[in-house]
Amino acid sequence: MKAPIQARQRGSTLVVTVSVVATILVLLASAVGYTQHTARGTSRSRKTATAMEIADGHLEHLFTHWRNVSRIQVMVALKKKISVSAFALPTQYFFTEVFNPGPAPNPDPVTTGLTAAPPVISLPSATLFPNNAYTVTQFRIQAVNPMIDLKQDFPATYPNPADPEESIVGVTTQAEAAFGPNTSTTNGQYSYYYLAAVDVTVPALKGSVTAKVRRVFEKKYDQPFTFAMFYVDDLELHPSQAMSISGPIHTNGNLYIGTSNFTMEAPSVASPTSGRVEFSSSYVNGPSPKDPTHLASSATKPTFVADMPPSMQPPYLPFGWNLNLDASTGNNENYHELIERPDPAATTDPIGSIRFHNQADFRVLVNGTTTADFTVHKKNASGGFDLVTSGNDYNTIMGALDGSGSDLDQAIIQDVREGGPILVTTIDIGEISKNVTLGMIYVSDTTAGTLITKNFNGLDHTTAKRGIRLKNGHKIEPAAGLTFVSENPVYIQGNYNTGDSPPSNSGTYTSPTGSGYTRKPCAIVADAINVLSNAWNDTTPTASRVASNTTVNAALVTGNVPSNGTTYSGGGENFIRFLENWSGKSFTYYGSMVQMWQSEQATGPWSASSTVYTAPTTNKWFYDTKFGTTVPPGNFQLAAYLQQQRWYQVY
Repeated sequence: MKAPIQARQRGSTLVVTVSVVATILVLLASAVGYTQHTARGTSRSRKTATAMEIADGHLEHLFTHWRNVSRIQVMVALKKKISVSAFALPTQYFFTEVFNPGPAPNPDPVTTGLTAAPPVISLPSATLFPNNAYTVTQFRIQAVNPMIDLKQDFPATYPNPADPEESIVGVTTQAEAAFGPNTSTTNGQYSYYYLAAVDVTVPALKGSVTAKVRRVFEKKYDQPFTFAMFYVDDLELHPSQAMSISGPIHTNGNLYIGTSNFTMEAPSVASPTSGRVEFSSSYVNGPSPKDPTHLASSATKPTFVADMPPSMQPPYLPFGWNLNLDASTGNNENYHELIERPDPAATTDPIGSIRFHNQADFRVLVNGTTTADFTVHKKNASGGFDLVTSGNDYNTIMGALDGSGSDLDQAIIQDVREGGPILVTTIDIGEISKNVTLGMIYVSDTTAGTLITKNFNGLDHTTAKRGIRLKNGHKIEPAAGLTFVSENPVYIQGNYNTGDSPPSNSGTYTSPTGSGYTRKPCAIVADAINVLSNAWNDTTPTASRVASNTTVNAALVTGNVPSNGTTYSGGGENFIRFLENWSGKSFTYYGSMVQMWQSEQATGPWSASSTVYTAPTTNKWFYDTKFGTTVPPGNFQLAAYLQQQRWYQVY
């Protein structure tokens, strides 16, 4: 009986062994299958990431070409004196190697500014990417409205008219304006949007993966006056005493803030855009390497609004214009050209359409010291200028310039920062604004740089420096405001755009206008801007100049003297230049501070010496939020080219 039992035992063992082996084989097969599945998944993830990277590179390539075409449009339009800021290029102006949206563009210089069709945008070289085994089946830019509402307008040659995702805007349809308080192109704050698309397919272990990536490009027009402080060049902020700014700040260059004395005010109902600080190059909590005054080791952390540190943003270019617009002419040196008279020796003026000299309603050129030494030109209905030699307009301007006898109202003042005497021509702004219909007035002393000797207060003074002084500007009559422009330094004497007895001069800084007066949208644009207090007297010795409380309500567009390794620029805290002892006094300011160029006439470096000035004990600077909806007269736009607005991936 033992043999059968042993046989049965051996049979049972065999069955168990076979079962165990079968189970192991099943588990092994499952493991192999899982490993293969995981490998395929990992591979697809890697390939998807690769496809995304390649697609992102293609969108960068599209952005560069779209931006360049847009800039070319602006530059050509400026040269031809054509305004194209209200015109967005339609879709067919952006042909690509794999996308033909319809008929070839036919540039019309009157509406587009372009004189030739833009070139076809080629695909970027495959050698630029680590994996060049890919295919591109979509590569395009199309104009859209802000909500990416693709209009169903299909050219007959387009392959997928039934697929809304692949639809395009009709070739004659422009992008729709949007952004800002309204979408009116006359407001100066609006954007045009373009949808950029690319589909990239990359082979995987099994099949392939496709990344469909979309990004919105934004061509954004804005005004410099929508910023509390806007700098084209580096912005340095190192106030020695507590300083607080409301409203947004932007610099196209580097931002250097090295002190906890600087504070950004949080957004509020009165100042909803406050707290935003932007730079286009880099941000440093410390001084510029060109600043010889402040030490990096002494830097302290500034106070920003919670969760709102400085952020990098693309630069805002004046009129979308790059420097060195046209190297063949002397009319292109830098943005200072905007306030200069055109060079009579130049055969062309590429920025003639935006030069303030040409934008003004009146331009007054001072050529000497007597009432016979100035000319007045008034803009006519066709946009040209007529010489004015008589009538109400001429008599009013003559009265605003008239001094004693046959002389203009001129004086010698001692500008210690500039190192000596300045011959200033004084203009009665109140007189002009009451009797002349103004939007913008341009005034220049064309003798700047020429030595002249003038007797003042019994003494002869010789100087080549000139300036324009604005007096009696406390009441601006035109409801639309007033923009004053000069290529010379400007000296604002006394209250400006405040009405009589503004409460701010008595300590109520949030009330910058007197009873019954409404401040107007005003701007002062000049080589440099100085403020002389209500107590200023030309004959008071430099050491005895004691200021009195003063208020200015106007946007200030001007230049600075940059840090150069030997001297400090004075920073944003000294954007406004002073020449008095303001100790114990207050200066109240409502407006927008815009540094647009480096000063070319008032080039004296900033000095902390009390022999030049003593800063106000109370510096109350407020961004004028009214500039968010109503800007001073004149055309002074900024343009920025932005991407990654509503960036997204389509699966």
